[in-house]
Amino acid sequence: MKKKRRSQRIALLLVIAILLSLFVAIAMVMTMSGCSSREIVGLPEDSGGKTVTSPAGMTGETEVSAIRSSPPSSSSPPTSTLNTPKPTLSKTSKTLRTTTAATSRQTESRSRASYGPPVMKAPGAVALTFDDGPGQYTGELLDALKEYGVKATFFVQGRFAEQYPGLIRRMHQERHGIGNHTYSHRFLSETDEATRRSQLARTSDAIERITGVRPRLMRPPGGYRNGAVFREAGRQGMAAVFWDIDTADWKYKDSQYVYHYLLNHTAAGKIILMHDTHKTTVDGFIRALPVLLDHGFTFVTVDELVELRPGEVYPLRWR
Repeated sequence: MKKKRRSQRIALLLVIAILLSLFVAIAMVMTMSGCSSREIVGLPEDSGGKTVTSPAGMTGETEVSAIRSSPPSSSSPPTSTLNTPKPTLSKTSKTLRTTTAATSRQTESRSRASYGPPVMKAPGAVALTFDDGPGQYTGELLDALKEYGVKATFFVQGRFAEQYPGLIRRMHQERHGIGNHTYSHRFLSETDEATRRSQLARTSDAIERITGVRPRLMRPPGGYRNGAVFREAGRQGMAAVFWDIDTADWKYKDSQYVYHYLLNHTAAGKIILMHDTHKTTVDGFIRALPVLLDHGFTFVTVDELVELRPGEVYPLRWR
């Protein structure tokens, strides 16, 4: 009887062992199945590997708005991070991959073939430019530039040149650059040929009457431009000059903002856009100027930065 009970117990244990083995095996299979069916999250589709660039990848009015920087609100201006003793040239992108950018490169190539590449005469320097004046704050700005021995370029409106001839004369005598910014700030690409011609000619005439020198540079108001604008500028003996760095002082009218923006974005070989018609710009710039000089930056006129001929456009990406 005892042998029979022992045999039954052994059989029961074997059955339990077999059931446990089956349970473990089933659990392992289910676990492996779960691993193999796990979702693989890949990179998002790259739209054919295209990269959108600005401003070379855009044209017309879209490019004008794109080139303007979008800084933070003036109520909380950025903190200065200028901490290098020697400024260095910023590296630009080596490749542009969009179809639009390819078209821009072809246009740029034609420009270089027609005129040759612009000659950088002072690649380590910075060109400060002020638009829309002269005005009631320009004298204070000229005082600061004279105090620190710094030269800038003023793209002036003809109507204000006639209103403030003494400031124009002083700019010339103190060897600043003076450029044409149209007579009354008209968007030249949106006007007819006669208006374009008149807006530029009247301003050049006003500058020449005051200084005895006709301007060799112009800047289209708002950055509005097309081939007709460049051709008219060339016929009147001027190259079109745009900018590399837009402080957006025209939008963020805050001297603290202007100060920090200049310290954070000034770079060698670049043209900086500001407006001497805003007191906040003049105040912020005057505060930033000695700091920038202490960090090794040198400032020149556009003519001293790059050699340009009538009809040329600089920087080339604006063509």
